[in-house]
Amino acid sequence: MAEDTQRFQAKLEGSAALRYALAPAFIAIALMLHILVIGRVPAWSQAAPLIHPTGLFQASIVAAAWFGGAGPGFLAALLATLVLPLLIAMNYPLTAGFFDLPRFWAFGITGVAVGWGTTYRRRAEAGLRRSELDLRKARNELEMKVQEQTAELRHSEALLREAQKLSQTGSFGWEVTTGEVLWSEETSRIFRYDRTTKPTMDLALQRVHPEDAAAVKETIERASQDGKDFEHGCRLLMPDDSVKYVHLVAHAMRGASGGIEFVGAVMDVTERKQAEEALRKTQGELAHVARVMTMGELVASIAHEINQPVAAIVANGEASEHWLAGATPNIEEARESVSCIIRDGNRAGDIIKRIRALVKKADTEKVRLNVNDAIREVIALAEGEAQRNRVTLRSDLAEDLPHVVGDRVQLQQVILNLVMNGVDAVSSVADRPRQLLIRSRRHESDQVLVAVQDSGIGIERQNLEKIFDTFYTTKPQGMGMGLAISRSIVEHHGGELWAVPNDGPGMTFEFALPVETSPATTTRPVAS
Repeated sequence: MAEDTQRFQAKLEGSAALRYALAPAFIAIALMLHILVIGRVPAWSQAAPLIHPTGLFQASIVAAAWFGGAGPGFLAALLATLVLPLLIAMNYPLTAGFFDLPRFWAFGITGVAVGWGTTYRRRAEAGLRRSELDLRKARNELEMKVQEQTAELRHSEALLREAQKLSQTGSFGWEVTTGEVLWSEETSRIFRYDRTTKPTMDLALQRVHPEDAAAVKETIERASQDGKDFEHGCRLLMPDDSVKYVHLVAHAMRGASGGIEFVGAVMDVTERKQAEEALRKTQGELAHVARVMTMGELVASIAHEINQPVAAIVANGEASEHWLAGATPNIEEARESVSCIIRDGNRAGDIIKRIRALVKKADTEKVRLNVNDAIREVIALAEGEAQRNRVTLRSDLAEDLPHVVGDRVQLQQVILNLVMNGVDAVSSVADRPRQLLIRSRRHESDQVLVAVQDSGIGIERQNLEKIFDTFYTTKPQGMGMGLAISRSIVEHHGGELWAVPNDGPGMTFEFALPVETSPATTTRPVAS
């Protein structure tokens, strides 16, 4: 029934003609009802009708105004004013005029008032219905958006969890004032705490390796006081005594309470550290292989270098035997021959010692050393090879150079590799002198520079960087490892290795090392 009424009201609101048709309809209904119930009363009768027509028409006007509005109500009042005198003349022994103006005013005011009230009520109801529909629509849209945003947020959280798991990077938040700590699932996994465990700074510090705990606490305390971004790397000691390497990066910001709050990430870099360690060991193995191969190339020169003192030892031994075999032994000459034997033996021993130092496989040991001494020992080893290839090997070493801190064997390997490359570069030159110059000098204020300059065939400019790439070589029998290993060694010592073309023919390879900053000696247990 309510739905039928709403549909009928909807039709009335959509049709003005239908609303105005209600006025004559309701007046006609009142007229028919009056005649049906009362019937015709003789004009001479003094009896009052059962239903007074005024009340019926008043009700018709109210109904027309209620359903149709002010206009139909006013029209019903007008029709009632015109019809009512006829009924009164028919039913009452009264005299009625054609148009009863006072009754019209009463009917009209009633119809207009009820119509306006009804119109405003309907407008209000329509507005309320529209508002209700808009509100319901907005609520549905809001619910849909909330559901969509919730689904997207859950999807984003799932992606973030997977991304953190794949990258082994967890996130965290730390409110300095309250000490409240929040961290992601991946962070709890890195620290090996249950996800339900409430995170605290003390729990995080309990996992820090005892050897790194002091530095970590100092960094955290300084950051909490300064309120600045910080970055720190440390080790974690797990309950099973395994060690993890983590790197922490934090950004400082103002929290809702106005205090300092840090938001950051914790990265598990254990695999990277292990890979770096394996790479260093591999580089050490390759460096050792490269040294052995270089010494293999110098076998003829080394044999020549050793053969000279050995031959001298034999000659001096025979001379000593001659001086002692005479009728009158010549003790002074024999003593001098023995001194020569000792000198030549020490010379041969020094050569063998230098060879063993370069060929042996030992841990990297950084000590305080003089670069010129390392250069002179390399020259002593490579001079025979240079002479065999008719290459003039010269040196120009600056005096009073500051000491550097490094591994003597590895730095000698770099110098020897550059010298052997220079000898190879000039060995095919026939139209100019074959020369190789080794220089040392101060570089800027805090570095020592070593340069190996040759007069060989040179290298094209577009290949200057390629020559330091692993497995890139310009030699027919080369492996492409020497320069790559040399650059790695120099960079490991905090220096830099590069190549520049000469103004004339040939190339110059230079490397710079930082000078000693303190007399302390450091040792790094990495295989060379």
